[in-house]
Amino acid sequence: MYQKILLAFDGSPDGREALVQAENLALACGATVHLLAIIDPSESMLIVEAMSFIPDNQRFVVQTVLDEGVKRLRRAGCTATSELKYGKPAEQIILSATDISADLIVVGHRDQGTLARWLNGSVGESILHQPPCSVLVAVKSEQGASNVTPIQQRKARGKG
Repeated sequence: MYQKILLAFDGSPDGREALVQAENLALACGATVHLLAIIDPSESMLIVEAMSFIPDNQRFVVQTVLDEGVKRLRRAGCTATSELKYGKPAEQIILSATDISADLIVVGHRDQGTLARWLNGSVGESILHQPPCSVLVAVKSEQGASNVTPIQQRKARGKG
C-alpha cells in the first residue's frame, strides 16, 4: 500500500501523535518513514545590526527532535531517515514529498480556533490544495487520552 511516508515532525504533542500513526502504518505496510522538520525563517530569524540569522541553538534543538524521532521509529523496527529544511512549511512538505516520491504525507493536527487558524494559517489545509500524494492528518482520539509517550520519557525508561 504505502512504501514511502513523509512525516512532517516538530516534536510537539500533535507531532508525536502523527509519529505514532506513521509508525503503525509503516510497520503494517513495510514502508520507510522520512521525518521532515522545517524552520520557517520568517518566524525564526533574529535581526541584529541589519543582519538576519537563525540561531544555532534552534537548529540544534530541531535536529535533536528529528534524531529522537528516527531512533524511536528504528527501535520499533521501521526504516527511517530525517531531513531539516528551511522555508514555508507547506511548500517544503510538498517539495519533499515530490522529491522522495512519497505515497503518503502525515501531519499532526494542531487544535486552533477559527481566528487563530485564519491568522496563522493551517499547514495541513495548505497541503490539501496541491497534494502530490495522499495526506493523513493525525488527530488525537476523542477521549483526550493520547496513545503517545513523550520521547524523553520513553528514552529514560529504556535506560533503567
